Amino acid sequence: MSKPEKTVLALDAHGGDQGLAVSVPGALAALESDQGLEIHLVGNEGELTSALEKVGSAARERLRIHPAATVLAVDASPADVLRRGRDSSLWKSFERVAAGQASACVSSGSTSAMMVSGVKLLGTLTGIQRPALMAYAPSLGGHTGLLDLGANLRVSARQLVQFAVMGSVTAAEADGRDNPRVGLLNVGHEDSKGHDVVREAHAILQDLPLNYVGFIEGHDIFGGTVDIAVCDGFSGNLVLKSSEGLARMFLQELRSAFNSNPASRLGGMMAAPSLRRMLARLDPAAHNGAPLLGLNGVAVKSHGGTDVAGLTRAILEAGREARRQVPRRIEASIHEYQLETSA
Repeated sequence: MSKPEKTVLALDAHGGDQGLAVSVPGALAALESDQGLEIHLVGNEGELTSALEKVGSAARERLRIHPAATVLAVDASPADVLRRGRDSSLWKSFERVAAGQASACVSSGSTSAMMVSGVKLLGTLTGIQRPALMAYAPSLGGHTGLLDLGANLRVSARQLVQFAVMGSVTAAEADGRDNPRVGLLNVGHEDSKGHDVVREAHAILQDLPLNYVGFIEGHDIFGGTVDIAVCDGFSGNLVLKSSEGLARMFLQELRSAFNSNPASRLGGMMAAPSLRRMLARLDPAAHNGAPLLGLNGVAVKSHGGTDVAGLTRAILEAGREARRQVPRRIEASIHEYQLETSA
């Protein structure tokens, strides 16, 4: 009996703040967690060979090295990516997906570089003008997918509806959500609230066979009332960055409170198990891995400053999306609902 084919992922080994120090152990951890994966590490051949010589894990057999001559700077402009980035580890990772040699690309590089490389090499799905970036935020009872996060600062009503469909499909296929609840971010729940674009999108969504719950406010994202929250990239980026800052402030204040006097320290020791569980839920690594939806292929953005656990989660997210053929399912839904937009 033949072994099932592996799901092959291309990993930009030099993306992110710590490069190989995170990408190699992150790849190994993902392989140990998912026996059906094979990972192609794309980057400096000499550095990767040296790093893998120190690896004793049996998962090493499912790692391959593919050379790339350069690494894109974090602040590389779209023009720089197109002119001078074609030998970079990010570009070469996308090339493997475009050539059918990998099913997904994962990188901790810059969002703009991923957007430019992905659109140039993979193209967008039929009827999709521009991809949207989705990330997961912790919420009561689980997490909520939020999109767009900055790829599209200004959007049309039809694009917002497309985001809703893309998020719903991804939540169902890659996140295992049954009939995902979708909400549209607004300044109130009433139908009369908001500007023309969100009201028009709201009207369209009400007529689609999605589990659309209507307008939501910012607090609903974290309240566990929706699985997918949809907004333009400007608003989404503000929500995400604000929530990250609030979480850091809360954790810092909590530590200060428990260290303020002996009685508080004793209380902190007694509450330690519960606090550790809460901290784990709020840890950005637990929610790392932002898919770039709408591309003609799977691409997952990992936070540039993530640790090994965070990168591992992003890789596993890419594997799930590739296996479930999320791009094809998104394209089918966009066509079924007649939501195509012209270029």
